Amino acid sequence: MNVVAFLPRQLLAHLRVVLGSEHRLISVASWAELQAMVYRGADLVVADPAAGGSVEVEALEVLRGQFPSLPVVVYTTLAPAGIKAIVRLAKSGVEHVVLSRFDDEPERFLELLEGIPAYELGDQMLQELAGALAALPVTVVRAIEQLFRSPGDFKSAQDLAAAAGMNLRTLYRNLEPAGLFSARALVAAARIVRAYAYLQDPGRSIKDVAARAGYHSPWQLSQQMRELTGQTTEQVRKQVTGHALVTLLAQQVRRRRRKQ
Repeated sequence: MNVVAFLPRQLLAHLRVVLGSEHRLISVASWAELQAMVYRGADLVVADPAAGGSVEVEALEVLRGQFPSLPVVVYTTLAPAGIKAIVRLAKSGVEHVVLSRFDDEPERFLELLEGIPAYELGDQMLQELAGALAALPVTVVRAIEQLFRSPGDFKSAQDLAAAAGMNLRTLYRNLEPAGLFSARALVAAARIVRAYAYLQDPGRSIKDVAARAGYHSPWQLSQQMRELTGQTTEQVRKQVTGHALVTLLAQQVRRRRRKQ
């Protein structure tokens, strides 16, 4: 997970301890640098509205407007000006607030940070597939949960099999009785779900969406989008709701066997 942070020195030092070596912490020194780093690639932003020396909320409001799929955590100290900023930011969609010396115990803080990037649509897909998942071994269920919460870690059906601790043939033998006939379709659906989240960001071009979602090119994203939805990437962006996409993709991964 790439965490981009704009924080005062003391809060930054604590966040570094919280994240440890399992996650990448990218520290920036200004709101402009934060914005630029988000364009390059961020899974999560942690920022203090007072990091620049005075309490500012406009930059975070703009960021939320351009990238609504990007999780933002406000990490700040308890102060009257900061509380006013938190209330204002809540109106623009910032849901997660951590107060220094109150909510930032390392284990609890890390649990929050690691849980946020599990985007809502991925969880909705898992709910749609709950009946099928109930018929699978625990190792396969955990692999599929990981797939929909971190699709960037999976490039192929072989990756899903590896996460389940088995070879591809054994994975298929487990999936078929549960009505999930294509590991390849599961992986493709998870990647489309993540791409759709990025498509909702007005600040991202389709080229940028494709790159962020792990596709080699916009053409590759378009091909997979057509295969699973029957529509172009731009049509899905403008016309398809998240709920409709999840319903369609769930049908696709449960449909008749595809050629692998």
